Amino acid sequence: MKRVLLISIFLTFAFTSWAQETTIVEAKGVGLKREDALQDALRNAVGQAVGITVSSQTQVENFMVLSDAISSKTEGYITNYEIIKETPFKDRFEIDIKASVSLSPLKADVDMLSRAIGGVRFLAMYDPRNVPADEIGMYDFATERINEALANRKYRYIEKSRFDALNYEAKGMFHDGSSGEESYVQHIGFRADAQFIIKLNRITVSKRSEAFDTRTASKVLIELKAYDNCTAEGLGTTLIESDWASGRDAESTLYSSIASTIEEKIDELFKLYISYIGDWVNNGTPYELRFYASGSYRDFRDIRNKLKVHKDFGGQMEIVSFDNYTKLNCTFSKKPDDLADAILDISDEVPFFKEKEMDVRLIFGRQISFAPRKESVPELDKMKEDYQREPAPIPAEEKQKITTEKTIKTPELKSKNETKESNKKTSRGSKSKKSRR
Repeated sequence: MKRVLLISIFLTFAFTSWAQETTIVEAKGVGLKREDALQDALRNAVGQAVGITVSSQTQVENFMVLSDAISSKTEGYITNYEIIKETPFKDRFEIDIKASVSLSPLKADVDMLSRAIGGVRFLAMYDPRNVPADEIGMYDFATERINEALANRKYRYIEKSRFDALNYEAKGMFHDGSSGEESYVQHIGFRADAQFIIKLNRITVSKRSEAFDTRTASKVLIELKAYDNCTAEGLGTTLIESDWASGRDAESTLYSSIASTIEEKIDELFKLYISYIGDWVNNGTPYELRFYASGSYRDFRDIRNKLKVHKDFGGQMEIVSFDNYTKLNCTFSKKPDDLADAILDISDEVPFFKEKEMDVRLIFGRQISFAPRKESVPELDKMKEDYQREPAPIPAEEKQKITTEKTIKTPELKSKNETKESNKKTSRGSKSKKSRR
């Protein structure tokens, strides 16, 4: 009798534990094909479960980025699922599912990623040195539409006004175009305190005349480049293209095409970031380690060998070294301050570096700079000054110029409802004319 009671208690406890670590959610998926719709439903199920795991916390920064990143990797979270309903349409497929999501691995990954991306901010920008003066208004308009897309997805981003101020200041520093594109982008990103950068690289406009030259059709191709500013790594380039749009006002038609293209297709760019961040769960978070006044490539071999056997470090660990400056990219499975402690401990194990008393001199997201404690490092002092200095204020006449350019170059666009109503009136008018004939 006692044995039966003990077994019953054990099974009850085991079932309760399992129940506490699993949640049942219902989700819908949409896709062009059945498999796409199913994968979308599974991602949405995991996203719901992410919300359940963090519901007890008062605040989670970049929750949507975190949720999207984890949802992009559904393997290991969903134990089983049941298709409740599937509906094929002419242009899409919809699937409703009921899924069991395991919370144990999800909680661990949410915890790890929330620490890694807690301060992530996006900066949408362009390099005005490569944009003709008469197209600046178009690039400003596109940048603001990208910021709107970030806001709609509840991603944190740097306000356009901050970019304008930093961009104005950078004109004096990079006026001759001597600095490369990446240096310019990284300078603006660092000053703006942005960890990820969306660079509006190029807008290509194609135009053609229609209806006896009374209407103009335009087509827009937008090239966007993704950067991880903390590791100075390019994540890829995305091309988004509009359909041909026709209208009597060529300028309004062009701007409408830019707005609708970004609104409808910007997710193609965001997938680069989300997939990249999602990979951190399995591969560790990427870091760029910089060492100033700390020795040569030969001196760093001992440190790199120790990192290779350390359980929390990974990645290629390629060393870039010149003029007493060394850079090393790696991955790490814990928080930035844990990484800094680990590097300092390993440095103390190498006689050459122990004598130098290495210390952390700068932490910018996942970019950490080290130098000997008593060594003066002009590069780091300059970076510190740049980071702490407020951007130069834009003079009143320059602000007026920017405002005037935007007024001229950014025509007021009709809302979708207004456009639909206008089309209805045009349609009714044409029908009336036909009936009179």
